[in-house]
Amino acid sequence: MKVGDLVKWDKNAVYSTVDHHREEHGLVVQMSRTGHDTESAQVLFNDGETWWLDSEKLVVISESR
Repeated sequence: MKVGDLVKWDKNAVYSTVDHHREEHGLVVQMSRTGHDTESAQVLFNDGETWWLDSEKLVVISESR
């Protein structure tokens, strides 16, 4: 995962809501190493908000060049 990638985040993994499935799509704007083998991505979502999320919780939809 790298800056510029289009990613998908499944909110059900965080909120455990079974009654409705919700995915958010966004653009990776910054990466940060959070541990020896872990990274977080700052993602700009469609609504204009940015969130830091563990890269393991994101799925790359389209890679940047």
